[in-house]
Amino acid sequence: MLIREWIGNSQGHAWRLNHHVAEHIAFNYHFHPEYELTLTLGAGGQRHIGHDIESITECDLALVAPNQPHSWQAPVRSDGAALELQVVLFRLDWLVALTEHGMPELRHLCQWLAQIRQGVVFSPAFSQLLAPRLARLHELTGVKRLIAVLDILSELEKDTAARFIDCEVAQLEPDRRLIKAMTHLQSHYLQSVTLGELAEVAACSVTTLKRLFLQQMKSSFSQELMRLRIAHASHLLLTTDRGIDWVANQSGYPCLSHFYQQFSVRLGLSPRAFRRQAKIRANAAGKPNVNRP
Repeated sequence: MLIREWIGNSQGHAWRLNHHVAEHIAFNYHFHPEYELTLTLGAGGQRHIGHDIESITECDLALVAPNQPHSWQAPVRSDGAALELQVVLFRLDWLVALTEHGMPELRHLCQWLAQIRQGVVFSPAFSQLLAPRLARLHELTGVKRLIAVLDILSELEKDTAARFIDCEVAQLEPDRRLIKAMTHLQSHYLQSVTLGELAEVAACSVTTLKRLFLQQMKSSFSQELMRLRIAHASHLLLTTDRGIDWVANQSGYPCLSHFYQQFSVRLGLSPRAFRRQAKIRANAAGKPNVNRP
């Protein structure tokens, strides 16, 4: 059974720290609007980020993008030793606010984060290097913990051997307009958000914002909107038994045929086939795939 130590928000800022000690890690596919930086120590199981599944080793470090379904799972160790997870959850708008109010040193970090579509898996060498600092976070308090978190986050983009899931992140000079646009999109993607609305938030023209998406993210507004909505729909398909029409509506798709078309384009199979495959995999693993409140 997972034992959870809740640390909570620190000093009123939009980030929190969770420290977990467990005998094993149960599969719990979920998502949330925050970025999640997770350090796993002593586990030998699997990491699921979107449709990226990979075995984890004794020291594993990964960053999950906002609204991206994910889960870790690991069995009980043969020697009975406990597993440990250190989880930092934070929002991009918090870092953007810090950048604009006296901490311009964080600007490049904000740009780097805004380009991440699904997540980043850090190299073994980098994970080992950063692990001692992350593992001690729950022992710190107040300003010391805040400073340590910002210092750790600022190190992430230095891992030149990191693997970016579903994208390649270009090393570009930060553009605050794109950061503002992506922050707004990540918070409002289930609503009738438009490119014009994002341009207004970013204080630039629609043409300029289109160019920023293309140059700095190798993507477009419509592609990013689809990515976020389909990730949300995938989560609902895996964690509820509700009908496909309900899932589509809850994911920002009032038109069912449009939902089917975009889901198939994004994932290569229909929503129904996606759910069926997930159930087969869950049954094979001996774990239920539906979480009930």
